Amino acid sequence: MEMHRTPKYVQVYNQILSMIKRSQFAPGSKLPSEEKLTNDFNVSRVTLRTALSLLKEDGVISSIHGQGHFVNFSDKQKNDQGIRTLGCPVLDSLTIPIEQISEKDAYYFKNPSSVFTDKLFEVKDISYYTLNVWYKIDNSNIANIFSILLPETIEKFGFNLDDKNQIIQFLEKDIYREVANSKLTISISSRKPDSFRRNFAENEKLVLMTEDLYATNGKVLAQNKYYIAESFFRTSLVRYPVSYTHLTLPTIYSV
Repeated sequence: MEMHRTPKYVQVYNQILSMIKRSQFAPGSKLPSEEKLTNDFNVSRVTLRTALSLLKEDGVISSIHGQGHFVNFSDKQKNDQGIRTLGCPVLDSLTIPIEQISEKDAYYFKNPSSVFTDKLFEVKDISYYTLNVWYKIDNSNIANIFSILLPETIEKFGFNLDDKNQIIQFLEKDIYREVANSKLTISISSRKPDSFRRNFAENEKLVLMTEDLYATNGKVLAQNKYYIAESFFRTSLVRYPVSYTHLTLPTIYSV
């Protein structure tokens, strides 16, 4: 019987994973350069990159374009809540703890009424606000929250739009106190990283989560779009048999 040897990229995968488990590469630390790793493991660049791609796919490492590969925190080391409960999906979908974010920034715009927002909020000729929050590691933007809401929502929560920390607090936490349920759609964004007011890393694919937040009266409280750099996105859902009809869970859709 012919014996099949373990592919080299799998061997490299297992070696790097073992080194991470032995804390030779600590959570949050940067892996050695690809040049050094190819020399250390005596493999080709293609073999190494295949192994690194699998490590990224399994949530072990993340990559920042132009900066390198970084070891992710394990599920035990970060909040593994996933997106199954009502809360800011960005905080529950990053491969790194929110404490590792080096910078957050926020700003807003007031916009004239539009056909889209009139339909979304079931109003007529009402102006609306857009809020933005950006998350950065070192010099790279890795996530963005883009929120659309009416002036009455701003007034209801009573926060200061000129205070970026209050905008961040509102979108990360406060708004969910008034949310009865939400509809969340997950897709791959077709937008180019350089089409945003602040650029993501070049050639970085973006995961898009679009969430309609509903108030207790059934009306849309806000629509939020969460753009996350693909290399920093990983989340989870707990799924149940149809027979678990007694469970009251948030409505979550994914595509």
